[in-house]
Amino acid sequence: MDLFIRFPDQSQSFTAGVEYGRLYGRMEAGHESVTNNGFPVRVENKDLLKVTCQKFGYACSFGAEYFGEWIEFTAFKIQTSKN
Repeated sequence: MDLFIRFPDQSQSFTAGVEYGRLYGRMEAGHESVTNNGFPVRVENKDLLKVTCQKFGYACSFGAEYFGEWIEFTAFKIQTSKN
């Protein structure tokens, strides 16, 4: 299968940036929960995701780490009650 668009930059930083951008977009849109579609995220994005969660009002959780490169990630929108 041929790709429509091929990116010439195959560096780790490019891939980490694309992954973060998708997650950032979900938080910016106010999704109730944010994950990487069931896949772990790159360890390089952990600190950036923590800060982003704080800015957008999410509680984040990081789980198991795989091969020193990937880590499980889930974030939930913090809901406040008027009660």
